[in-house]
Amino acid sequence: LFVIIFLSLEEMNKRLSLIFSIASHLFVSGVTSKNITIENKCDYTVWPGFSNSFDDIGTTGFALEKGESRVILASPFGSGANAIWGRTLCSRNSTGKFSCATGDCGSGEIECAESGESPRNTTLAQFLLNNETVDLYRVNVVYGYNLPVLVVPQRIYYGLDYGLDYGKVCSRVDCDVVNLNQACPYDLMVLDAEERPIACTNPCGTSNCMTSSFSQSFKVPCPQATTFDDGDNNYLACTGSTDYVITFCPSFTPIPTSKSPTTESSLINETHNPALKLKVILGISTALLVMITIVASTIVLRAKNARRKSDWSGKNIEAIVMLKRYSYAKVKKMTNSFSHVLGKGGFGTVYKGKLLDESGTDQTDVAVKLLKDSKGNGEEFINEVASMSRTSHVNIVSLLGFCYEGSKRAIVYEFMPNGSLDKYISENMSTKMEWETLYNIADGVARGLEYLHNRCVSRIVHFDIKPQNILMDQDLCPKAKIADFGLAKLCKKKDSIISMLNARGTIGYIAPEVFSKSLGGVSHKSDVYSFGMVVLEIVGAKNREMPEKSGSNNSSMYFPDWIYKDLEREETMKIFGDEMTEEEDKLVKKMVLVGLWCIQTNPSDRPSMNKVVEMLEGSLEALHVPPKPLLGSPAVMVSVEEIYKGKLPDGSGTDVAVKILKDSKGNGEEFINEVLSC
Repeated sequence: LFVIIFLSLEEMNKRLSLIFSIASHLFVSGVTSKNITIENKCDYTVWPGFSNSFDDIGTTGFALEKGESRVILASPFGSGANAIWGRTLCSRNSTGKFSCATGDCGSGEIECAESGESPRNTTLAQFLLNNETVDLYRVNVVYGYNLPVLVVPQRIYYGLDYGLDYGKVCSRVDCDVVNLNQACPYDLMVLDAEERPIACTNPCGTSNCMTSSFSQSFKVPCPQATTFDDGDNNYLACTGSTDYVITFCPSFTPIPTSKSPTTESSLINETHNPALKLKVILGISTALLVMITIVASTIVLRAKNARRKSDWSGKNIEAIVMLKRYSYAKVKKMTNSFSHVLGKGGFGTVYKGKLLDESGTDQTDVAVKLLKDSKGNGEEFINEVASMSRTSHVNIVSLLGFCYEGSKRAIVYEFMPNGSLDKYISENMSTKMEWETLYNIADGVARGLEYLHNRCVSRIVHFDIKPQNILMDQDLCPKAKIADFGLAKLCKKKDSIISMLNARGTIGYIAPEVFSKSLGGVSHKSDVYSFGMVVLEIVGAKNREMPEKSGSNNSSMYFPDWIYKDLEREETMKIFGDEMTEEEDKLVKKMVLVGLWCIQTNPSDRPSMNKVVEMLEGSLEALHVPPKPLLGSPAVMVSVEEIYKGKLPDGSGTDVAVKILKDSKGNGEEFINEVLSC
């Protein structure tokens, strides 16, 4: 007992000495310390980190468990900005080195090095604390971001307008980046080992990151934060006597408290009475029965209402909410009452429009697709907006906004002055089009598809790749961009087979397995088939006289069929003309070989799109002639069928595909199997 008392007195003396030293220092220097409370409301552990600018803070890093908070005593300092941030997914390796997936300060320990710099890809809270009347602070995402952060000054005096001389008036700053999938363009995502987004990086340097389309991506989730380099003009000015509370993951639900032991124990004691126990059981059973009936009725009613209502509140809405939404009146104004038609498609008409910037002075040409009036659930509209909003690639048309007012639905995207690929090639047929230009177009489309299949958070299968849905920009070296995602489907990357109730696509570009279940399931390989048909059509459009040059007596002979024969005879150069250079001949052969590999009848024989890009950009010598696809004219032909394009006889003009099976005296097993499976 004597030892314990002695140790307690010794510990008390140490603490009193420490307090006395701090008080003396503050009294002599005139420094007023302030409290910075750090809270962790994330559903996981966060390791706060601190820059070395804080004086006498006592720590530069520690662990903060879920639901914990800690108060830091911070002293003012002379110059430079203090930084506080959260580190995530931290651990020690086999050698004992400490590191974090985001926010790592590079010290190899939980505490950050004294000379360390603020990390990239991290949401920073920066402070300029001093001895005078004003503190300055901001939330900075110029370096990128990783965690939702809320900074709240505890004493806000609105009567003192510090903002006139120092920056903006003191207020709370909320940077709520809960869903990185929505807020961060894919090209800027920082992914973990399982390809899940854990942070967002900034494409430009921290010293020259001026306002741009990328900074606007950061501005959406963090409207009050600093998103580009603007000196000290974006600091908030607060009274020098205020404390601060920094909260990680502020929108998470607080940790629930445990049940009251007194109430629980009293209930147990009361139910020891047999008569009371029976009453309790009957009461609970009756209540449960009533609740189940109410819940079941609610589910049935909601299911009925869901069929009548738009699917706007469906699973794809999360991908839409971050986009600019326009009223129908605004869309009508930007298109000058829909006066300039660019083209028409199965789902609507595309118009040219003008979009004013925020200042109202500069105009940008845009394309506006106005979907046909519909009382349905708008599946095509939601597909297109949800798919395009998840993409950010040079070979994908950029989505700028949308309109949704009842049956009035429109999509606003970037204007492509050279129109679609089919028009571009036909309009330039009279001029000498370089084979290298056509090759670059094919390569760009391949890269765009590879991005959709492999590098989006969810795999996007387009299902309608054709020349009409490939748009050309205005560059001297035209760049191809994939458009029209009305038939697209989103799926998980691990899902190899896609469930579809109806065939989708355009006749002539639809993969055989979309119609014939016996050929295999529908997957992203269906896009590969469509791409192969587009590549072969690009080659065929360049030389319309090719069937005659090939010696065929049938001018309508299906292109892949006869070009395959010429490849076998190694007469490609002869077919495409003697004016071709040796280098052009290699490009053409490469495009033809890749196209034929892509249209293999069995989906498993087709290459993936990342393999297609490798084939197009690799050497010709590495490519082999593929097996001959089971194709014929006038439509896709498998062993027992022909498919023709037609229209429904109900007057709607709806395009349909009609499969005619060959006459058979058998039991029609193939026919019965397909009808039953559909």
